[in-house]
Amino acid sequence: MLREKIFKSPVLLFLTIVSFTLIMLPLESWAKSSANYGSLVGFIYGSDMKTPVKNAIVKIRNLENGQEYASMPTDASGAYKIDQIKEGKYILGVSTPEGNYNFEYVMAVKPGEMGKLSLALKPGEASTLKQEEPTTEKEKVPFFQTPAGITVLVVASTVALYGIFKLIEGKEEASPTRK
Repeated sequence: MLREKIFKSPVLLFLTIVSFTLIMLPLESWAKSSANYGSLVGFIYGSDMKTPVKNAIVKIRNLENGQEYASMPTDASGAYKIDQIKEGKYILGVSTPEGNYNFEYVMAVKPGEMGKLSLALKPGEASTLKQEEPTTEKEKVPFFQTPAGITVLVVASTVALYGIFKLIEGKEEASPTRK
């Protein structure tokens, strides 16, 4: 009886057909096509690292093919955004009314991800906020992964096992026939 009411109503029949059609459409492939690109967002600050820079344009250039992407001019808060960036390695530059700033490091853009990078501009140089500088020192290996650390672990576990063995060995049951 319920089926007859659903399919007799033209509106319900239309909604049912539309629902099944939407379920069967490959909407996932449409969503994946936009996931093939990355984006970059952040803020541009002045030399005091607090004052936002207005009307700055952030530009990135692909190292492999030279393709450039540019943001719209930054707003009063210094915010910028670059969308639809193809995967690859890029260098970064900022153009402001006071001058141009180029960065000497390479950044990677991955598809489906949003990079967040805030920058502080100083005359004669450009610096990134909260970005670690690469260190030239050798990476320190934890002590227990060195040969000396492994030796200490082996000796300590051997001493502990020997101590446990001696404790168990000395606790035999007293017997009148044993001396």
